[in-house]
Amino acid sequence: MIAKTIYAADHPPSFLAGWASRLALFCLILLIAAAFLHRLFALPTPIALNIATASFVGAGIALAMAAVAGLDIWITGRQGAPRIVLASLISLGLLSVPLSIYALSSHWPEINDITTDTRDPPQYIQAQNLRGTTSNPIAYPGSEFATQQQKYYPDLKTLNVPRPADETFEIVLQALAKLRYKTSSERAPDIENNSPGFVEFTEHTMMLGFPDDIVIRVTGSDETSNVDLRSSSRYGRNDFGRNAERLRILLKEIVTRLEASVPNPTRTKTSTAKNDGKPIAKRPSRRDRGSSANRRRRDPSRPNIRRVPEPIE
Repeated sequence: MIAKTIYAADHPPSFLAGWASRLALFCLILLIAAAFLHRLFALPTPIALNIATASFVGAGIALAMAAVAGLDIWITGRQGAPRIVLASLISLGLLSVPLSIYALSSHWPEINDITTDTRDPPQYIQAQNLRGTTSNPIAYPGSEFATQQQKYYPDLKTLNVPRPADETFEIVLQALAKLRYKTSSERAPDIENNSPGFVEFTEHTMMLGFPDDIVIRVTGSDETSNVDLRSSSRYGRNDFGRNAERLRILLKEIVTRLEASVPNPTRTKTSTAKNDGKPIAKRPSRRDRGSSANRRRRDPSRPNIRRVPEPIE
């Protein structure tokens, strides 16, 4: 039978209870500081992740110390129960963060690189200098990601545009400016040399500021063009659908800009089709159908004044 020792009220509280609460508070402050410095003061992501990992490990240790201290207080009657409660609440709150992330990741495919062209995805140029040994590889993973993307995001496909490649490239830049994206690298397409155009930029997540790399490729000729996009997370195995949602927003804005703009008539060539050996001109647009010569001219003999209705007697 275990003997229970009753300590006097003036005895110091449990040693483990005191240090458990101190350790839990230290881990909480450490995690908040890491998130704050990473989001606002560009703390390197690997360092921030290491600090977060240390905070979670420390919270687990604090929770174990609180459990042992609680058993000691229950047996001996030593003081320190409020410290145990404080340490337990803080530690459980900290440990709930990685547990929630793990539970949430089960609702999304385990991929972090999304593109509209899985066979020939756009290649990063500027982002190669931004990724280190601890970040995700710059190369597209291949069929492993392509199969999951086709299953979960079948709507993400190449955008075909019936406009010249250089004009489509300008539309893409207008869409990025509308969304307030700051590009880090731009290269206009060269139709004569069959060279595609590229746009690269980096976006950070709203809460924690994790960087994601985005590249847009514009290919085509002086009549039609294709727009392909790629968005990949620099860190983490699961992107929680963030990259796919970003590509949807970009494609929607590009399509909106295309529908709101008018093709440049000076660059549009009249397409011809053969019918019994005779070329058929392209159907004129609505703006070209009515010329000024065919419009009804105003009769100069009619005065340019409004008629006042006669009074009714």
